[in-house]
Amino acid sequence: MNKITGRPPKAIRQEKNIGFFVTHQQYFIIQQKALKAGVNLSDYLRQTAVSGQVMTRWTADEREIFKRLVGMSNELNELVELARQQGTLSAMLYFEQSRDKIDWIIKQLDHDQ
Repeated sequence: MNKITGRPPKAIRQEKNIGFFVTHQQYFIIQQKALKAGVNLSDYLRQTAVSGQVMTRWTADEREIFKRLVGMSNELNELVELARQQGTLSAMLYFEQSRDKIDWIIKQLDHDQ
């Protein structure tokens, strides 16, 4: 007999259903806020109720900036190797060139500003 396959069980199962009534205008506002945050309506309401805030998904620009930051982390790893091989003076010159780029990327990713 074949084993029945299907969707694997979720790590955290949502067990309770909370329902409430809103006006058409309130529903529209909530729906627009969820769309702006990039999450579905259930996730938006759940995050708002539990933590009082909704973490928006990164935009395409923010994802691209993050990819650049990961690439720079590889360059920094190479910098460590350079410092080991040629001494810290050579590595320090290279680091000073990269430092401003890294600071700019971190500021772009910071949602608190």
